[in-house]
Amino acid sequence: MDFTPLRISTIKPGKEITFDLYIFFKEQFLKYLDNGKALNEDLLGKLKKQKVARFYITDKDESNYQKFLDAILAEAVASADMPTEEKVNIVEGAASTAVERMQKDPGNKSAYNMTENAARSLRQVVSKNPDALKQIYGKEAEKGDMIIKHSLNVSALSTKLGEKMGLSDEVLDDLATAALIHDIGIISLGDEMVECFFKPLSELPNETKIKYRTHPNVSAEVLASKPYVNKRISDLIMNHEEVISGKGPNKKNSLTPEEEILSLVNSYDKRMIEKGLTSKEAIKEVTIDEVGNYDLGLINKFKEVLKTEGLI
Repeated sequence: MDFTPLRISTIKPGKEITFDLYIFFKEQFLKYLDNGKALNEDLLGKLKKQKVARFYITDKDESNYQKFLDAILAEAVASADMPTEEKVNIVEGAASTAVERMQKDPGNKSAYNMTENAARSLRQVVSKNPDALKQIYGKEAEKGDMIIKHSLNVSALSTKLGEKMGLSDEVLDDLATAALIHDIGIISLGDEMVECFFKPLSELPNETKIKYRTHPNVSAEVLASKPYVNKRISDLIMNHEEVISGKGPNKKNSLTPEEEILSLVNSYDKRMIEKGLTSKEAIKEVTIDEVGNYDLGLINKFKEVLKTEGLI
């Protein structure tokens, strides 16, 4: 029997589940909750205190879980009464689950569909709820989850900047999806490249740097042949480290507005990870170092978003 992980924050207390739920304990999968039951809030709190981050389902329950997740995401987006913190926890959990699945099996259509829905819900929650973006950025992550955390940060902030720049909902949804999975190629390149994620490129040996800079193409090529992935998304992923000076991995110097937004936000967020910078320090460094790599008007709009959202 095969098991698939999911974040515990996607299981809403009091809501009846439509699948069997398992935990991983002492090197084995143990059934925790039966199909048709609801999770007690006290039990969920105990699991969180014990730092249990994941439940598991069997492959046969994949479609049942997806329908369950779609319903609670729709509720999080539409509800006027649900606290913003709860909405953020739900969309973060869904997005993290989706990215984790894409990292393990990037060609899986079900995982990709989950990513699209999670990205759209994340974008809508950030758009409609003041403080949502600040709450997302305020959460810490273990080192093993940092690539996923980075992807969520970039997805939420890119779409907020894209909204300010007047992009359509369709483009914003594609941007949100691409941002969530822009770094899945790093995982497939092996543990050495994963370690490189945490270091500035300038500190890497030349051969290592060349290999690491292939990850945008590796990420995009897996998806480019899939009929359910549109060209805008695969292009966004492939070009997420390109700059208008032509100094990116693919030497592209003409970017769409959404490509330039994704590249800028990715560069900003990575600086905080690589150097331990604050938001204020990171945007100051971007403003000084990236003149000529990004349009100055876009950088200034980005600063406005960071100020409005309380990040600097």
